[in-house]
Amino acid sequence: MVVTAAIVLVLLGVAALAWGCRGGGNSAQANYNLFKDLSARLIAQYKIPDEGLIEGGKLITYKSNLRGCLPPVKPVVVTSGNPNLKRVALTLDDGWNADMRILDLLKAWKIKFTTFLIGGRGVVDTHPELVRAIKAGGGEVCSHTWDHYVMRGKDEATVMMEIWQTQNEITGITHQVYPYIRFSGGAYDQPALDWTAREGFWVVNWSVTDNDTAANPTVDSQVNTLLAGIKPGAIILCHWGGHNTYEVLARAIPEIQKRGYEVTSLTRVLEGTPYYLKGSTGKGANKSGTQ
Repeated sequence: MVVTAAIVLVLLGVAALAWGCRGGGNSAQANYNLFKDLSARLIAQYKIPDEGLIEGGKLITYKSNLRGCLPPVKPVVVTSGNPNLKRVALTLDDGWNADMRILDLLKAWKIKFTTFLIGGRGVVDTHPELVRAIKAGGGEVCSHTWDHYVMRGKDEATVMMEIWQTQNEITGITHQVYPYIRFSGGAYDQPALDWTAREGFWVVNWSVTDNDTAANPTVDSQVNTLLAGIKPGAIILCHWGGHNTYEVLARAIPEIQKRGYEVTSLTRVLEGTPYYLKGSTGKGANKSGTQ
């Protein structure tokens, strides 16, 4: 895996240089072609599959058309992680009116986390810098659909658009695909669940929330509600633009850690479960998730 990681870093560097050399005269175009050729030679030499590399529960890829990049999974709604690991997953939804103090706090405390961002409606589509900042801050960026509409009663074409338009937008920035999606309000019906699983995504809901979307909550009540639901494998729901979210996390995280828990990302909490992407790309990928 050390060799694999080194190869990925080389390719990322090549791609970054290539992108920086695009446009602006014949000399720049010549450099871009040179780097593109070097990237192709490295991929061929180390036999990196076109689909990308699976590492750390995610797919690393430079594909622009992602549909078919993940193996099908069981149509399951995940609400908790591994009960044998004393870890809890911090997840943050939406992206509207993002309180960047939250990101600063998590970075300062070196807390890994997962975010489910809306693809359209003024979030990822107009704020790629938010996605970059979250990734740089140790966050996993997953899909919260394109329009943030409830996915109950929607036809297949609509569900496919909500999944893949958002994922293409996110991966175009991060070059990563996590096999998780969260629907608005956690709502779904069986067809939407089946279609989503066929595309390779587990629907992830939560086991505890800080109630930061409730009307006029108090910080004390939110902290108490959050702490009452903490147990191994818990998935915490918060929002970037929620009521008192920063204040709640600033108080709750140290208390959770005092209880001996690791506050971390979704993939860390799902390690050792069937809901963790592993294996290689193609037919051999993620065998445990499709049983």
